[in-house]
Amino acid sequence: MRLQNIHGLRSVEQYVAYKLALYKEKEKNFASLFELMFDEQDNVMVETTDGYRINKITYGAFKNRILSAVPAVASALATVPKGEMVGLCMANRPEWLVSFWAILAAGYRPLLMNTRLAKEILEQVLADYQVGAVISDGVRFTAAQTLLWEELPAGEGAAQPGPFGDEVLFMSSGTMGHVKLCAYTGENFYYQILDSANIITACPGIKRHYEGELKQLVLLPLCHVFGFIAVYLWFGFFSRTFVFPRDLDPATIQRTVKKHKVTHIFAVPMVWEAVHRAAWAKICARGEKTSQKFMKASALINRLDGSAGNMLARKLMREVREGLFGDSVQFLISGGSHIEPDTLRFFNSLGYHLANGYGMTEIGITSLERSDKKKVVNLGSVGTTFGNMEYAISDEGHLLARGKARAARILCDGEVIYAREDAWFDTHDMAQYRDGRYYITGRADDLIVCEDGENLNPTLAEAAIATPGIDKLCVFRQEDNRVAVVASVPGCFSPQRILTLSRDLSRKIAEAKLDRVIRTVYFTGDALLAPGEFKLSRKSVAARVRNGGLRVFTPTEATVEDGAMFADLEKELAALFAEVLGKDVTQIGRDSHFFRDLGGSSMDFYTLLGLIRERLGARIEAADAAELTTVAQLHAYLTK
Repeated sequence: MRLQNIHGLRSVEQYVAYKLALYKEKEKNFASLFELMFDEQDNVMVETTDGYRINKITYGAFKNRILSAVPAVASALATVPKGEMVGLCMANRPEWLVSFWAILAAGYRPLLMNTRLAKEILEQVLADYQVGAVISDGVRFTAAQTLLWEELPAGEGAAQPGPFGDEVLFMSSGTMGHVKLCAYTGENFYYQILDSANIITACPGIKRHYEGELKQLVLLPLCHVFGFIAVYLWFGFFSRTFVFPRDLDPATIQRTVKKHKVTHIFAVPMVWEAVHRAAWAKICARGEKTSQKFMKASALINRLDGSAGNMLARKLMREVREGLFGDSVQFLISGGSHIEPDTLRFFNSLGYHLANGYGMTEIGITSLERSDKKKVVNLGSVGTTFGNMEYAISDEGHLLARGKARAARILCDGEVIYAREDAWFDTHDMAQYRDGRYYITGRADDLIVCEDGENLNPTLAEAAIATPGIDKLCVFRQEDNRVAVVASVPGCFSPQRILTLSRDLSRKIAEAKLDRVIRTVYFTGDALLAPGEFKLSRKSVAARVRNGGLRVFTPTEATVEDGAMFADLEKELAALFAEVLGKDVTQIGRDSHFFRDLGGSSMDFYTLLGLIRERLGARIEAADAAELTTVAQLHAYLTK
């Protein structure tokens, strides 16, 4: 971390102690937080790219942007009483942070709207909580006055903010059928920042820099408590740099990390698991000898700790690292739900240090596995709590949390629950405490009562029957109360491959002694996470299976002519041809050549490949694409 010899300080620990000492002497409100967040004015706060150049904005320049925006926001909200909630509905971009601080500085309470929720759900939240207005980057609402950010008048000069708003409100994910609002005060954020300093002391890896700089990739939505607190609050208070990617395409993310020399990336498990699968597929594609060599090197590295393991990883895994994020990345955090141990071992064998953490919208970010030992980190624990929170486990096995950093109040279904720091909050996550560490084993809401009266923890069951080649498993209860599992295999259109995976999965189920519990096995080519979901919702999967929103079939159906997955593949491909070319599907023959017969251009063809990847989950290698210009050829390729 480059300190630029600030106030004569030479180490990260000294700098952190200095900043926290300043904060301790001030009022614990948002005005104090704003002042301290922007006091190192020469540090680079934001980096973006237009595809060629890296554009940099310092903390001083960014503060001026905020102060220039305050009068415009205040004027636009003139009819909204001070202290009311004002929604912030934007995708991640630097303007999100400008808008956030401008709303607070104008005297309002920002409601950070979960942009991944359906618009009708957001409309209902705005109506239920009588939100005064919304500042948006494009979406218009009927339940509250909508102010488009781009249409706000440009500010002339910097204006001093008036009394700041006194709360920031987060939306829960809504996965349990309703949306809670969790309100945090400036004092709550003070303790969240205080806890972040605890990590630096206990986990030296998180302060590692690259070429003297520490840069955080803004990947998680800033409206989410994980993204706002762990990504922005923890690092922004200490004047670190945030890198905003142009979009969330995997190729863009990779280029951004390398171009900007990003050092820290925080994300949900589905991101890390997807990167792991893609990288492992490339390794396996080079042959068994290569994959065996990788596994041996990985096992060796994961037995070593500290700098010795990381040095060996950089030497043995240089080619794999270069294919992922390069050498700049130092520290990764996963949080939000269960992460597969194999994924932890994979990243840690590359020397990237991927650690598991825990938090909730209601309690903020409360723990992280802070060990530097790979064999400990790879176990998947969430470590122990930070200094201003504590855990306990209830008689039912639920994780309980309390402390000063949790939300001050929770609004839900017309009720307001005020938090007391000495009162336990039931997370409803199942947990175990072993060897001085906490492990999250699943959701209490997901427990299934089996026919013999025993409880089945689906998270543990899925871990026990994990099968190579299957993207994701979901164990859930059907309408008849029997237990089923659905296996997701996006991009797989081979009946023979499905039968092989089915035999492997059945063997795993028998070995785990779950063959008398799991009565039905489904396969699907769809993703198990619905659009907008961060983590797996078993209720959502069960509902989608029931109403046809998730296209499932049994393994035997994969081999019959009218099997659910394969019979319609040619029709789907023809429909995609028609969509791209603006033609009626009846004009698309099985052997119609995309270019010669149908008049498609090269850009049209790239669009088609993108839609096949997006809709069918199938990535077609560039080397193969030139020979796949008809529906029949693509069908044969995908089912090969």
